[in-house]
Amino acid sequence: MNKELAIILGTFFFTISLLCGIFLFIRRKDVPDRSRLFLSLFCVVVGVCAVFYIIQSINGTLQRKEILMPVIPVFGLYAITLFLCYPVEVIRPQRLKGRWLLLLFTPSLLVTLPLLFGISFQPLYSWSDFTAHWSNPDVLLRLLAVLFVAVISFLLLALPYNWSQTSADRRWIVGVTIMAQVISVLYFANAFTNLPFFLYLHMLVSIIIIVYLVYYELMERIIPPEKPEQLSAVEKALLAAREPLDGDLWPQICQAMDKWEIWRDPNTTVETLCADIGTNRIYAANSIREHTGLTFNDYLNKKRIDFMADQLRSNPTLDQKALYFDAGYRNRQTAYRNFVKFMGCSPSEFIAKG
Repeated sequence: MNKELAIILGTFFFTISLLCGIFLFIRRKDVPDRSRLFLSLFCVVVGVCAVFYIIQSINGTLQRKEILMPVIPVFGLYAITLFLCYPVEVIRPQRLKGRWLLLLFTPSLLVTLPLLFGISFQPLYSWSDFTAHWSNPDVLLRLLAVLFVAVISFLLLALPYNWSQTSADRRWIVGVTIMAQVISVLYFANAFTNLPFFLYLHMLVSIIIIVYLVYYELMERIIPPEKPEQLSAVEKALLAAREPLDGDLWPQICQAMDKWEIWRDPNTTVETLCADIGTNRIYAANSIREHTGLTFNDYLNKKRIDFMADQLRSNPTLDQKALYFDAGYRNRQTAYRNFVKFMGCSPSEFIAKG
């Protein structure tokens, strides 16, 4: 049963990942960055990995006895690094080239060099073998690769970026970081145990993540409009002259929303508002509810939708995706849903009504 199941899952995994990779590669020029190129390459690489498992299952070697085989942590490090090239390119468009690309792959190159110089590896057939030889240089090298895999994706959370020039927001960055960690944990759970369960689970989770990212890239992601110099000027205006505020809390909230227009930043939360005006979330939320009858999130989204409605009234021919972006949204479905919620119709119906 294990053999047949491995062949079925491996074939399914290979087919879906290869189709996703080819489709993304064909559509790569629809976006101004190379994000789809990196994601398509990752899809192809994991598809090739699936072929490896199919061959293993056909040859009856899937139930190998050795744990943490040298090729597994090294290949896993290359694969997860290639996976992370996609969000890095989304967060910092057109920056991932030359020395920056080399820097990202430096951990992979470091663990590969000993392989090229013919280092001998101690076979590990059990956990007792692992505990007996864990201090050997070759075992430490494999553990170093595992450590790099565990740490490298967390760098996304610390990567600086200009929110007005990227389609990424903090929630999306955190989500992709979690995806990378889940893929890594399942990959090495299989490497350390060689249980078919972890292999199959890793394949299924990986293909779900790939399909989701392809869907998001093609259907939901809002690409920043061209002419980033205009966006840079907007950002400077939003961040300028945040002088200390005195008086009642509601005027402070109005200044942050109406003068500073913090709703344009997709990362704005009640916590960031409180940091701007020097209060806590309870006082801010209560003040907003008292004066508007709305929660903070509804108040924030209403500001964005009112802005979009005003823009569409003035110029019905505006590009709606660019308008979503300018209003602080980085997800098309979220922007559309909130527009319908507050205006009672879709943007297209709103335009038609005049």
